Amino acid sequence: MRQASWEEMFQPAKEPPKESRFAVVGRVVSWEDLVTLAIVLIAFLIVVGSINAANWVSVMPSLFPIAFAGLGVGLVLARLGLGEAKAHLASLAIGVVAVTLSATSRLDGSIPDRVEAMADRMWLWGKAVYEGGISNDNLPFVVVVVGLTYFTAYIATWSLFRWYNAWLALIPGGIALLTNISYLPGQNSTTLLVYLFCSILLIARINVLRRARTWRKESSGYPDFLSLHVLNVTIWVALLLLAMAWVMPVGSGSGALFTFWQKITAPIVEPLSDLGRVFTAVDSKKGGSIHKFGSTLPLQGAISLGSTQIASVTTTEPVFLRAQSYDFYTAQGWKIGPDFALSGSLDAFSPLQSVEEASAQLRRPISILVTVADKTNVILSAGQPLAISIEARVAFGLDLADVTSVRPTDTLEGETQYRVDGTVSNASIERLRGAGAAYPDWIAPYLQLPSDLPAEIEALALELTQGATTAFDKADLIEEYLRAFAIDTRIDAAPPDGDSVAYFLFEAQRGYFDYHASAMVVMLRTLGIPARLAAGYAVTAADRTPGSSVYTITGANSFAWPEVYFSGLGWIEFNPTPSEARVFRTGTDEEQILIDPDEELFLQGGLIPPEYQTTVPAAEGIDRLTLDDEQSNVVSRVVISLILLFLAITAIGGGVFHYTWQHGLADFDYPVQIWEKTLRLARWARIPIVPQETPRELTARLQQELPEVEDLDFVGESYTRARYGHKEMSPEETERLTTVWKRARGNLLGKILRWR
Repeated sequence: MRQASWEEMFQPAKEPPKESRFAVVGRVVSWEDLVTLAIVLIAFLIVVGSINAANWVSVMPSLFPIAFAGLGVGLVLARLGLGEAKAHLASLAIGVVAVTLSATSRLDGSIPDRVEAMADRMWLWGKAVYEGGISNDNLPFVVVVVGLTYFTAYIATWSLFRWYNAWLALIPGGIALLTNISYLPGQNSTTLLVYLFCSILLIARINVLRRARTWRKESSGYPDFLSLHVLNVTIWVALLLLAMAWVMPVGSGSGALFTFWQKITAPIVEPLSDLGRVFTAVDSKKGGSIHKFGSTLPLQGAISLGSTQIASVTTTEPVFLRAQSYDFYTAQGWKIGPDFALSGSLDAFSPLQSVEEASAQLRRPISILVTVADKTNVILSAGQPLAISIEARVAFGLDLADVTSVRPTDTLEGETQYRVDGTVSNASIERLRGAGAAYPDWIAPYLQLPSDLPAEIEALALELTQGATTAFDKADLIEEYLRAFAIDTRIDAAPPDGDSVAYFLFEAQRGYFDYHASAMVVMLRTLGIPARLAAGYAVTAADRTPGSSVYTITGANSFAWPEVYFSGLGWIEFNPTPSEARVFRTGTDEEQILIDPDEELFLQGGLIPPEYQTTVPAAEGIDRLTLDDEQSNVVSRVVISLILLFLAITAIGGGVFHYTWQHGLADFDYPVQIWEKTLRLARWARIPIVPQETPRELTARLQQELPEVEDLDFVGESYTRARYGHKEMSPEETERLTTVWKRARGNLLGKILRWR
């Protein structure tokens, strides 16, 4: 044997050769990973591109950077070998920073200033959610979308490269894409087909890679490029399947797929439909009327009225067609207050007001015949409704005569006709001036104002009405003042922490009907004059079909106006919006209105008969009735999609786990079941189970892995006695085994989740 020389014994140790950069990268990402990653990128960027193009809110940043960040973080953490708990916490920390920077990228100021502004605005939004308020702030929606983009991308690469699970990677993106394109006008199924194509490739590829991993562990041979051969075959199969499905319509909210999507989301739409009130800045992409006539009316920023036909109306004169009135004002819009209810179903022509009361209020009759152009859950009325020709439900306030809206019992289909008989005031200006200030008790909701209403609104109202002594004169002066404010449908919404009426009066000093009407109602309330906001459509002479009494109503007819209560005379319409003329007032009073009391619809002569007075809260009931409307809020569908996704994954995962956990154990004795469950958890915790070991040897080794679990050898002993000795356990032994099992289970779960 050769002896080492003195120099060889004391020379410095040779450093191991350094790995090249490519070798280091290769340990994290192989060529197989790169092929999988390329398919994931195409699929995910299809989804991100579709959402980017939708432009749901104007301040949405590009989602591509945050998507790349999520995909990259998921890939790196999946390959670094960190415990799952540590990896997810690291991803969460990175995600919070990345989402914050991305979501605030379009805000002004330094990064600390933007973060502070985001925190303040998210607080106000959360307060609106909790307190039932309204929010027109678009930043929370941006945060939600950016956050979901990051974490969906992270889950996609993590589930693919760590769990070899293609379904969990694909389902979130598929739901997001389907929801997005279903609400985009003019879309076809191309993007969805590309996504499905990538999905088929990924599912097939991940199955092959999972099997290859098993073959490597078992030292079984397989062709080097097997995955590429399978990928080639899968491409042709996928192309054939997608060619057959090319005609599938999904865009524009139409087609069998979208109809199916609506049906499966319908059971949980109702409890979440109210979320639209805190996402009012999101563009619904539906066009048409800006008013949804639900439980809230947000004061939005820029609007597009559209030209979609709503209905055709036969009437003897241009009128305001009321769909819904609102009583409760918040800084960001209007709501139906808690004092209002929705009646049960009333038969056709059930009277809502008696002839005697209408006569006493100096009101004259007016009838309209409405033919709806498309599905709707709203009944339009001119003035105060008296009777309707179809079964309906009535929303009313603390007094049964205080009707705020009428709804059909079922969705009205296109071309449905109905007649509404109502009354409008015939009182002269002098009679209006002479109305007293002794208001009934039920009028209280129409004097409500927020406790933090800016004081300058009341100061302006007092300044404008100096010298006026009657409610009518005060309303007339405020109306005249507001009609000088220009019409502008492209204004920005009020700041998230500001009051919309104050913003309109003192900053923008321009706007559209919602702002003009809201300002008048709020200013009148500061003076102690009851008023409410009515929303619907304005019928003008320009809408009349020549040579007939038929008026065509489109989205461009959308309107809002104040209704002011006068003692003994009821609700009186005003119009502070300069785009339409002032309400015409007669010069003399008509003491008797021209209604024949012998007509069939007035024979009962009462207010909402007692048999129909079974009620639900108006806000809840009206939202339920408007669910099928084409104008239903898209945000609710997005949230519902996410909840459905979570429930589906939870249900499927729970079912698979339960089956795996209990499979094959039902017929065994309790100690044998505990033994098998312990071995299953040990395998999942990556503790090798050697078939040649006896139960005693295996429990001894498990005891080394789980030193905190006392008496673990009793699990193996109980198994041996039950399995081979067929001996039953005493109650004390059963309790002892259960105690040991609970300790072992907790520690093994900790190892699986990398808590221990």
